Amino acid sequence: MFLNFAFAQLPLLAEAGHGKPNALSFPVDLGLFTLIVFLGLLAVLTKYAWKPIMEGLDAREKSISDSIESAVKSKEEADSKLKQYEDKLAGAHDEAAAVLAEARQDAVAAKERILAEANEEAVKTRDRAIADIESAKSAAVQELAESSATSAVDLAGSIVGRSLKKDDHAKLIEESLKRFGS
Repeated sequence: MFLNFAFAQLPLLAEAGHGKPNALSFPVDLGLFTLIVFLGLLAVLTKYAWKPIMEGLDAREKSISDSIESAVKSKEEADSKLKQYEDKLAGAHDEAAAVLAEARQDAVAAKERILAEANEEAVKTRDRAIADIESAKSAAVQELAESSATSAVDLAGSIVGRSLKKDDHAKLIEESLKRFGS
């Protein structure tokens, strides 16, 4: 209907300008009708288009701000966990250092114990060797004394021209050993 009215006005406008339309002339009724259509379109768009668009934009803005807040919280939690892990790692390094220090102390103690046992064993071996040497020396000295006494008795018996009895022989050996030992 509006279009019919607008097209119906065109020949009138052309007649007024002697066959040519006048670009500077402004028909008030057409302007008023255009204003009413614009305001109606504006009301319809406001109610049915802009409100849903604005609600969608608000929802999107809220979603983005929630995502940002969630990301900030996640970053704070990640930083907190990173700090905890770094503390645990530092604790593990300290514990490892303590274990190594204890192992070194144990190794030093074991070394000292082994050296002490080796020295003690060496002293015992030396003492046994000395005792064995003393025993062998005593046996050799006693054997030498007996041999010397027997030789002396035999020599004395041949010099004297008589033979000593077995008891006399043993008595002489004992006396010789006592003198030789001292």
